[in-house]
Amino acid sequence: MYNVSVKVKRRKSIEAGKRMPLYVQIIYRREVRKMALPYQLSEEEWDGGREEINIPGESTSERSKELYAIREQFSRDCRTVRSVIYLKEKKGSFTPDEIVEACKERFAVANLTKYVEKQICVLQGEGKDETARHYQSTLNAFMHFRGGCELRLDEIDAPLLKEFETYLFSSGVCANTVSFYLRVLRAIRNRAVRDNLVEAIPQLFSNVHTGIEKTRKRAVQENVILGLVALQLLSPALQLARDLFLFSYYARGMAFVDLAHLTRKNIVGDKIVYIRRKTGQELQIRLLPEMRRLIARYQYVSGPFLFPVLTGSRPDYIGYQSALRVQNKRLKKLGKLVGTDLSTYIARHTWASVAAQKGIPEELISQGMGHESVKTTRIYMALLDTSRVDRANEIVIHKRNCKSKPVYKVVL
Repeated sequence: MYNVSVKVKRRKSIEAGKRMPLYVQIIYRREVRKMALPYQLSEEEWDGGREEINIPGESTSERSKELYAIREQFSRDCRTVRSVIYLKEKKGSFTPDEIVEACKERFAVANLTKYVEKQICVLQGEGKDETARHYQSTLNAFMHFRGGCELRLDEIDAPLLKEFETYLFSSGVCANTVSFYLRVLRAIRNRAVRDNLVEAIPQLFSNVHTGIEKTRKRAVQENVILGLVALQLLSPALQLARDLFLFSYYARGMAFVDLAHLTRKNIVGDKIVYIRRKTGQELQIRLLPEMRRLIARYQYVSGPFLFPVLTGSRPDYIGYQSALRVQNKRLKKLGKLVGTDLSTYIARHTWASVAAQKGIPEELISQGMGHESVKTTRIYMALLDTSRVDRANEIVIHKRNCKSKPVYKVVL
């Protein structure tokens, strides 16, 4: 087996004190390749034996500061070269030219900001605007933590992540927001692993908070839904907001972003068939009479969409964000009429919670909502009715007999 020889050298000059460029010399199977580095050093500033950058005592303050910065960047470059060679050796067959090209590619895009911005463009091209927004907000938070100081992807290590977590908590950010930023950062790094820009480190995020803590449940009791149905509304805007909320509830808690983008083409026979914009999963929902009535109410609305949420002139992500703000503003007004807080999320959470209350198995609820795991579904659950727990307490305290029957029976 051949080993890869890597040495960093400085080009020589006959002129004393002249700054000359550094380069990486790669030897593999007796083939030699050279790769230039963007640093120029004098003979006194380079230790060829140790392959290290010196900071001579007679250096000016400005030059010393410059050399410290070069030393840090040079160290990162060396780690990148070692990482590339490690990955190539793991895969097996490779050439010196492939090592050089991989290093150049790493140097070009391994800058965190450039890489994330590139991924944001890719996500936007795929129509995943919400994920793109998450990437941007995470990048903003991380670079604020860094004080605007750039870094490479391979510099993201466990100590740095712990510092970022501490910074977020000390800034007063709640635990779930800390988890959000760290999970998005993990997703970004996983993309970089798939792009062969960094090594996979399985336990890299194991010592930082990436879990989801229980928060105030965003669900309402079933009688609130009935109250909304019974409302006599004179405002067309509030009536539309109520209808959209109810349709989301009737459609197994359909997310507002999916509801807003429904078109007549999504109606296939007696079902609505659509692709979840968040996960790309196809869902099929049988049209209930309540859903048909709401669709019929807006059948003469011009445009391709089932409901007048997005306009033909602005069906993009910015248009959706504007529509979402308008919907939540109107739901806030409706909430005052029924005596509770309302938002687009609440319809989705309520469907899951009411289903659980009626004894429908978690697995079925999870499938109905298009969740990738039951764990996600449990976040949506809320104990809307404590009467059964109260009765259990009475049985324990007063020693009454308990004869309970399942509310829901699954027929296979």
